[in-house]
Amino acid sequence: MAISGSRANAVNWYVASVALLGAASLVLSAVFDPLARVNDAASVFGVLAFVLLALGLQLAEYRLAVGTSHGAIAFIVYMAAALLFGPTWCAVITAVTVVSAQALNRKAPLKIVFNVSQHVTALIAGTYVYALMGGSIPPVSLGDALIPFLGFVLTAFAINGCAVSAVIAISEGKKFSDVLIQNTWALAVYDLVASGLALGVAWLYVQFGFKGMAAVVVPILFLRHTYLINLQLQNTNRELLDLMVKAIEARDPYTSGHSQRVAELARALASAAGLGFKETEAIATAALLHDVGKIYEEFAPLLRKEGKLTEHERFVMESHPARSAELVGTISNLRGSVERIVRHHHENFDGSGYPLGLAGEDIPLGARIVMIADTTDAMTTDRPYRRALSYDRVLAELDKYSGIQFDPKLVRAFRASHAIRSILSGRPPVIPPSMKDSKRRIGMRATRDANAR
Repeated sequence: MAISGSRANAVNWYVASVALLGAASLVLSAVFDPLARVNDAASVFGVLAFVLLALGLQLAEYRLAVGTSHGAIAFIVYMAAALLFGPTWCAVITAVTVVSAQALNRKAPLKIVFNVSQHVTALIAGTYVYALMGGSIPPVSLGDALIPFLGFVLTAFAINGCAVSAVIAISEGKKFSDVLIQNTWALAVYDLVASGLALGVAWLYVQFGFKGMAAVVVPILFLRHTYLINLQLQNTNRELLDLMVKAIEARDPYTSGHSQRVAELARALASAAGLGFKETEAIATAALLHDVGKIYEEFAPLLRKEGKLTEHERFVMESHPARSAELVGTISNLRGSVERIVRHHHENFDGSGYPLGLAGEDIPLGARIVMIADTTDAMTTDRPYRRALSYDRVLAELDKYSGIQFDPKLVRAFRASHAIRSILSGRPPVIPPSMKDSKRRIGMRATRDANAR
């Protein structure tokens, strides 16, 4: 994605700061590290062997969950090198590996500088924490090294996670906490397991040399395969959901892209309301899937019909939240809160909505958020009978029906959100392709456009 000028400047300053910190860490480590000098050929050969092993793993990288950042399980080798050769040579091995791998992958110079710097800083800091906690280099026994190594792991992962999440948050305009959780939480178990392998690599290298180290390579490769499978499954599931939504919206040119836009607005409104990352993502998922029930055949002629729906047709159309919730409930990890949000996203705050006529706080919070996002997208979409409403008109309509259709607290959060203003201001007019030829008319007030179909 394109980065605005202000964001680009902020990223440049941030990367420069991280680069200076990395350079300072390396210089200080070289001055104070008693293991900074390698005197025998065997150690030189060991360093080269670790570079080659790390390079192979670094080239086999996986994509993180957010943005364009990448990661690789080569950190196993980096950590093992720290335990065997000390912080300075660990930093050298890491720098050579990262620069080589990313240059071969034709990464931008700015990204290479950032990635080298943050890795070097994290690993040097982690190694010194390990030493301060009583860990020996190289480790004498696994038992004595275990607790200090845990300090090493937590320090290195904390610095790495914060550094990467910060640059993504700055460049993509996301909340740092959201990016940090999304990038680290899903893979935390894998990272902890993998770091344990690093301690095993170091100890086996001390005991048996390269033969011992080779015995750990197979588990490392297996772990890498598990990483890739897990991330591919997550991406595939999301792509399948997007495909299903697009297939539904293809039936009606007036809702093309509607669910994706509603999900974007719902995520921003949930964030503005102070909700946590997990709850926000659940609401965004529900917003993406809120109309999936329209895939059933009985809705097809209603979506294509020109003119006002009959009473029976409206009754059928008003069954779509329940039908959508039934479909969503067939996916095990979407049962519960996401299913309830989808089922009740047409409940009005005063109890006049459907399917159950819930009112006020009895309506799930996520459903109240999706209601506002859904209706806002309808109001900001060109229709045959009116042009898309401006941001100020949208605010006026939300205020007008606050307490009737919408939760007043959420209306205030909507009004105060700079993210929502930016989303709506930056959108081009949404003009359905067949709008000029259509004679469709829907007899509903402006704020009810999203409820019409």
